[in-house]
Amino acid sequence: MFYLGKLRNYIIFKSLYRKGITYENLAEYKDSLHYLFLALSMNPQSLDCYKAIARVSRKNIQYCYAIDFYSKAIEQFPKNAELYAMRADLYRRVKNYNEAIENYNQAIKIDYSNIEYYKMRAQIKYYINDIQGAINDLTTAISWYPKNYKLYEQRAFYKFQNKKYQSAIDDYAQALKINKSSSHAKFMSESVQKLIN
Repeated sequence: MFYLGKLRNYIIFKSLYRKGITYENLAEYKDSLHYLFLALSMNPQSLDCYKAIARVSRKNIQYCYAIDFYSKAIEQFPKNAELYAMRADLYRRVKNYNEAIENYNQAIKIDYSNIEYYKMRAQIKYYINDIQGAINDLTTAISWYPKNYKLYEQRAFYKFQNKKYQSAIDDYAQALKINKSSSHAKFMSESVQKLIN
C-alpha cells in the first residue's frame, strides 16, 4: 500500500511537470509556472523542477525572480555547478558583473574542467575591462582543451584588444593549424599583420 501511494504521487508529479514543460514550450509562462509549482509541491527535492521554474522565469524576463529561485535551488543542491553558472548568466544579464564572476568562480570550483564556465567568465572580465583576466581564463580553458580552435580565436581577440599583436597572430595561427577552414582566424590574422606593418 505504501509503495502504491508513492507510485501514485510520482505519476501525479510527472504529469504536472510535463504540463509545465508543455506550457513553457508554448511560451505560456504563467500556466507553465502554475504547473511547475504544483509539481514542486509534490516533490520538493526535484532539481529539474527548480531549474525549470528559474528557466521559465528567465524566459518571462523576470530576472530577479529567476535569480532568487536559483538561490533557493543552490540551498538545496550546493554542489551543483550548473546552478551557479545559470545564476551567473542572469547576473550578467542584469549587469551585476561582480556577482556573475563570483558565481562562475563557484561553478569552476565544483566543475573545473568545464570550458564554458571559463569562456563566459572571460567575457564578463572583458566587459569590466579586466582583459588580462579574460586572457588568463582562456589560457586555462586551452590547457583543458588544446584542440578547441575557437578558444584560440577568442583569446587572440582579447590579446588584440590588449595590444599584444604578435601573440594574437600566434593564437590565430594555432586556430588555423587546428581548423584550416576557419575564415575568421585567417581574416583576423591577416588584418592584425597589416596593422603591425
